[in-house]
This record gives sequence, C-alpha cells and structure tokens, in this order.
Amino acid sequence: MRRVMLHLGFHKTGTTAAQSFLFENRELIWPQYALVLPFRTRKTGLADAATHFSIYGTHDALTAFGNQMRKLLCTLDLGARRGLILSEENFSGLRPSRNPAVGYEAAPDLAACLVGLIRNRFANERMEITLYLSLRRRSDWLRSLWAHDLRRTRLLLDFSTYQERLTTIQSPEDAANAIRDHLPNVDVRTRWLEDLREQPLGPGAPFAEFLGMSKDQVGKLVTPSHTNPALPDTVLSEMLALNRSTLDEGELFRQKKALARHAQNDLIGTE
Repeated sequence: MRRVMLHLGFHKTGTTAAQSFLFENRELIWPQYALVLPFRTRKTGLADAATHFSIYGTHDALTAFGNQMRKLLCTLDLGARRGLILSEENFSGLRPSRNPAVGYEAAPDLAACLVGLIRNRFANERMEITLYLSLRRRSDWLRSLWAHDLRRTRLLLDFSTYQERLTTIQSPEDAANAIRDHLPNVDVRTRWLEDLREQPLGPGAPFAEFLGMSKDQVGKLVTPSHTNPALPDTVLSEMLALNRSTLDEGELFRQKKALARHAQNDLIGTE
C-alpha cells in the first residue's frame, strides 16, 4: 500500500523542529518515503502559490497552486512502492499575523486540493493518506506569533494590543477542525506541541510513529537539532523598545540580531 503523510502546519507549532527531524533522518527515511520539505516548496514557488491563494481566494489562484504541485509530484522518484512525506506550514495559507482579516480560512481548500492531487498521482493503487496538523494552545501560539513579528519586522504593538488585533482569527485547533469537516473521508490527525515537547523525539515523534520502523531503526533516529527556542520576556521587551526607536532599518536589524543571539547562547549555556 502506498502511504502518504501531509504535514500542513500550522505556523509556530513546532514545524521548524519537525522539518529538521525529517531532514536529519532523511537517509533512514528515504528507502521507504520520498521527502518534500520547505527548501523545495519555497525554491519552486509552491509556498508562495499557496499563500497567494489564501490572500485572494480566487479559482485561478487555487488552479495555479494545483498545477505547480502536480508538476512537482511528477518529478518525485516514487518507484513502485515508495510513499511520500510532505511538510510545509505555508500550505495552510499565509501566516495569520500577516493577514488577520483572513487567518486560516483557505486551509480546507488547500488541503482538499492536495489530497485530490495525491489521489490522482496514485490512481488505481491502494493508498492511505494521513493529514497531520500540529497544534498549540491559543495564548502561547499568539505570543509566539508576536515574538516572531517583533524579531522579523518593525512591529510597534505590545502583546496585549497585538492579541486584541488577532481576536477574530481561528486558533490552530479551530482551523484543524474546519479541515476535518471539509475532508470527512481523510484521516486528519492532530498533536499538541505542549505534549510533543515531552517526547524523546519532540515534534519528530508523529513522523516516527507514522514510519512504522522496527525498534532498531527507531533507535537510530536523531532528535531535531534546529528549533526556534522562545526568547525571554526581557529580550522581547528590549526588541519592542528598539522597534519604537529612531534607529534606521540596518542598525535595528543588527541590534535585534545581536540580542537574539546572546539570548539563545544563554538558553543553551554558552557564551
């Protein structure tokens, strides 16, 4: 049976660590599963096509995404039995903090488009599709979005004001339920980041379970080395002050980068 796992996000729910796990264990995974990770989806413009549809919501935009994805599927070396694991959070749409009027409303249509393409790619074969969505408690998720925007943009809002601005957008859990309702015949699975952090493989655990490896093979899997550790509140406050300052963009970026680097060194106990 051909098995496919589609990890479609959501943003700020451990996706970086999940993708790091898949990449770092690719030699163990490849014999059974082809991997499609953000390096490929973003280099080919697929991630942009998905977010474009989430912004404009037109039939033409969804068709363009589907056409690009179909071409990618045709290039994969899947042989007679190899399955597929895909991980790309932008396939759920643009990060909600960049488009709060819409949030993840496009996610069900994007998921349905992907599922349809996969079924067509493996027409007349026995197959199994698992759609996996990583979740996070709403308050922590919003704070992580705020921290991301503080670091990457000149955001001027404190967290309280930022949170009020995003009051109407769906939480990851609500968005996952909307996808499940839209695709009643697809196995839609969810896991909470808060629970995955307690697992030996962290956000890589759902993939290890899906792979169905022997005990010896599982023992060879490595934990993800690339994560996005949360910055301390004191550092976030400093970044907010820098954003509100009169620094030019170049100096602002340099100082925020230095702040983040020092904070991350402190978190791992190095200088």
